[in-house]
Amino acid sequence: MFRFFAAFLLFTVSGCASEEPRGTVTGKVLINGVPLSEGTIYFENQTKGVALTGQIKPDGSFKLASHQGAGLIVGSYQVAISPEAMLMSADEIPLVGKNPRKPNDVKKSPLPEKYYKTSTSELSAEIKEGANPPIVFDLKN
Repeated sequence: MFRFFAAFLLFTVSGCASEEPRGTVTGKVLINGVPLSEGTIYFENQTKGVALTGQIKPDGSFKLASHQGAGLIVGSYQVAISPEAMLMSADEIPLVGKNPRKPNDVKKSPLPEKYYKTSTSELSAEIKEGANPPIVFDLKN
């Protein structure tokens, strides 16, 4: 009986533990005022050990969401942008050896290499709880 009570108490306490506050993250990536038409954006908070990526759409827009649909944990983030697109959805991945998707030629990208890593991009964002205004990164090359 004690084991049952202990297990019930543990389940109740863990079920009541609230998740850290989160904020929505949307925005746009531009290069000299022109939308970056493809790529991946990375938000990283090393202090909290949290990172999330999002696909940059043809109009330069992005939206970050976890597997549960929530945004990022509140805090300060270093940001990096890669010209490489995220992996395709499971529906679009070709079978091995059957017309594999060719990687982007990153040398042809207008995105300067310094933006590829959070340690060199000098890009950052502060995420607050709830709805955040869209973040616009207008990069210069």
